Amino acid sequence: MLDAAPAQERRRAAIALLRDLRRLDETTGVRHSGIARDVGLLLYEAGAAGLSVNQISAMTGYSGPTIRLVLERLAEAAVLGLGERCGKTQFYRLSPGGIEGFDAYVAAVLDFAARLSAEGDRGPPPDRPADRLHPPIRYAGAQPARAAAE
Repeated sequence: MLDAAPAQERRRAAIALLRDLRRLDETTGVRHSGIARDVGLLLYEAGAAGLSVNQISAMTGYSGPTIRLVLERLAEAAVLGLGERCGKTQFYRLSPGGIEGFDAYVAAVLDFAARLSAEGDRGPPPDRPADRLHPPIRYAGAQPARAAAE
């Protein structure tokens, strides 16, 4: 019978991760907003080059006014910086504080994945030894049906 303790421990670790990510939401300015998290992650991926409102809108499917509202909220949280301007198009990028916040977000996820991976490397559970042979295939030594009939 499988032990429920490892599953409960994984569940507790996942809940702890979600709580850590929620705390990090406060520092990245995406508190209570999945759209802000989406936009912030896109800006994090884009790096110093940044993205325009039209690019973010095309990548997310959110309207331009929605993106502008989210950018205003990210600016209020001091995680948004202005990038280059090309004609009338303004590019946005994360501020150093925003980069730190999303670095911490990614680090928390990577740490969680490493802990799960380390748990998986422990080997098979005690009730399923690795050296157990597979059961023999039924009729493995029997001759094929045609050969027996001839």
